[in-house]
Amino acid sequence: MRYLIAETTWKLVSLSKAVADSGTLRTRCDAGEEIEDFHQMGEHDLIVLDAAQLRRHCSLTRLRELRPDTPICLIARKPEPEQIATWLMSGADTVIDEAAPLPEMLGRLAAVARRAHGIAQPTLERGPLYLDLAARRVHVGEVTLSLSPKLYEILEFLALRPGRLASREALLNHVYGFENEPAPRVFDVYMCNLRTHLNGIAGALRIDTVRGSGYRLEVTERRKTARALAA
Repeated sequence: MRYLIAETTWKLVSLSKAVADSGTLRTRCDAGEEIEDFHQMGEHDLIVLDAAQLRRHCSLTRLRELRPDTPICLIARKPEPEQIATWLMSGADTVIDEAAPLPEMLGRLAAVARRAHGIAQPTLERGPLYLDLAARRVHVGEVTLSLSPKLYEILEFLALRPGRLASREALLNHVYGFENEPAPRVFDVYMCNLRTHLNGIAGALRIDTVRGSGYRLEVTERRKTARALAA
């Protein structure tokens, strides 16, 4: 997943680093007036910003208008219950006290982000694929696929949106975050390598290319047996 994080306070800078250290992708902006522009430019799984920015540079109403389905997390300093209720009613999905420990904050962010995709637990099944979203690993039966970080990120993006067309631009923005995008040929190699990893289950799941439009994950067969990941 990829979060848009407005690094306008030291607490948000620390949280942003912890997000990156966990393996989650992030798009960073360091000025409050840039939040709406970055939000409009590309699709994110979650927006994280300091609640004080709402009084200065952006509004929950505007953020919701731009992308209604993107969850919003506010970080606030000792928020009062009445203020929390107002923010939630205005469009925020959760409010976290900035004094909360980083592990708790990371857990709450991940929960809000995945539940926006309709996923209750940090695991995801797509046909014979079993994705461990927390560990960033993909399993087929008892086999763990040896995916590079970029291949995992492409597959996760598509698996979170099964049957939906994802444009090439959307995938590039997700993986690279508007920076250092590779030549088109490099991305084609990524897709070829990912399909090679999935060759063994091609009858149950495939990545379709819609010429001139993008890519789509199609699942044609459910996983036959449940598999529990080791703790």
